[in-house]
Amino acid sequence: MKIKITPFNNKNPQLRINIKIKNNFYCGSPACCGLITEVKKSDKWLEQENFWVTRSEIPLVTALRLSQIGDECEGFLVPGLIPIIRDYGPAYTTKEVEKFPGRKDCIGLLGEFCRFANSDSYSFQREGNEQKIIKLFKSFDYKNNLLIRAGACLYKAHILLETSFVFSEEIYVNTYIALEGLIEYLKLNLNVGRKGVLKKIVSTGVDNFEEYEEEMRDFIRNDIIHPYRNRYKQKIALPFMSADDVFEDLSFIDWLFKQVLLNRIK
Repeated sequence: MKIKITPFNNKNPQLRINIKIKNNFYCGSPACCGLITEVKKSDKWLEQENFWVTRSEIPLVTALRLSQIGDECEGFLVPGLIPIIRDYGPAYTTKEVEKFPGRKDCIGLLGEFCRFANSDSYSFQREGNEQKIIKLFKSFDYKNNLLIRAGACLYKAHILLETSFVFSEEIYVNTYIALEGLIEYLKLNLNVGRKGVLKKIVSTGVDNFEEYEEEMRDFIRNDIIHPYRNRYKQKIALPFMSADDVFEDLSFIDWLFKQVLLNRIK
């Protein structure tokens, strides 16, 4: 069995909890913080474009992040849960083992790598809720490509946000791809069209979501990718973005992802 060991950085306050779910482990303690996950054959790791993350990591890191978001859409952006970036990619190592290590051995493996990668200890402002994390993890269909795509894009968006504001366009593009993935997932899951999905999201208490989605699609995304505003038949000579676009929309799509995983959009 191959396992992947990914230490998180100590620049941001992390989530304090040690939790093992199947062959996945997260440690958040002053001495070490990061993930250990089994690399499954079904991950098809290194065969696809997401070479920086395995398919198996996405459900756990998503559950860890979304467990900290409330039920109300409050625009709360979850910090932390970000790997150490080395040479333009997350630092990690792999190891061949006979079976997935227990909690004590996992902490030892992470501690060894974290001491090598970080000079200072970790800080924590939030306590993890094991029940919430497990519920979200079990709700994440590992085999569903749309959910995996949404999870990977949001994970990447958060990494880019903590790396540099130079990547603001890339952050937003990944955020929008995640939204599209969730909408397509709901279309298939609920057997309705796009407009039907938007109305069902509105019914959860999200005011003006149809207008909001159109704004993301027409006013902002098109400014970046294809600078042409369909509504006004107007070309945009200089694409632009504001901080609100990134912070507000990334936190909202995180919240929406949680509602999708918990089957609250029906």
